[in-house]
Amino acid sequence: MATSKALANRRQLRRHKLSAEITILDTLTSTPIGKLVDIHQEGILILGNPLTMDSSYQLSLLLPNSINRQTSFEIGVDCLWSQPSMNDDKLTWVGCTIIDKSKNASACIQSLINITSS
Repeated sequence: MATSKALANRRQLRRHKLSAEITILDTLTSTPIGKLVDIHQEGILILGNPLTMDSSYQLSLLLPNSINRQTSFEIGVDCLWSQPSMNDDKLTWVGCTIIDKSKNASACIQSLINITSS
């Protein structure tokens, strides 16, 4: 039986897998976190370094091409879960909910979905 927290975190929007490689940095430390796997307006999936569950992060997504005249945009996220990759023991799957984004970031996310979603 699913817990109430799991039900509250259940995805409501369709995830969009990306064909472009988007690098993600922790903006506070300038440390690379990993690569963006999929995105929607309320959350992201990352493959890379582990993040601490129930912790907040300020992330910068580095775009391979300019979108809306931007080469990057920032979002605030809360890490919901983290799970080691079965294919590579050095990588971790990380699911985050977006808790803070500007109007510009929201527009960049939508453009990113429209341009690179498969």
